[in-house]
Amino acid sequence: MNKELIDLQRGSKATCVVIRNSDSNKLGNAVFMDSRINDSWLFGAKMGNPIFKEKVDIISRKSEIGYFVITNFDSLPIDEQNKYVSLIKDREFIGYTLPDNIIIVLTIENEEGLKKISPEVYHFCVVSI
Repeated sequence: MNKELIDLQRGSKATCVVIRNSDSNKLGNAVFMDSRINDSWLFGAKMGNPIFKEKVDIISRKSEIGYFVITNFDSLPIDEQNKYVSLIKDREFIGYTLPDNIIIVLTIENEEGLKKISPEVYHFCVVSI
């Protein structure tokens, strides 16, 4: 994992970083959400208040750089991965806009997981394995 490459994504629009699941604990100042979260939890919030909003806002204020880590991304079917495209591309999810100092991180099991990432998501990815 190249932490410098990851941190260079701060303030970048329409990017996310891909790392191994095992490296995610090295990031610090992070909010973790399993990519396989049930849609009723993920989308079942009032407009502008997704389930992760409060925690992301806290880490955003806590440090210069924070990470929103979506784990096990390669275990999702491609159509399920695509529900995250607007979050990555627009940094917005059901009316909530991610703070500029938050870097979106997707985790995969190993390098083979790169082949399982949706093409719609992959072209926004910076791979840091």
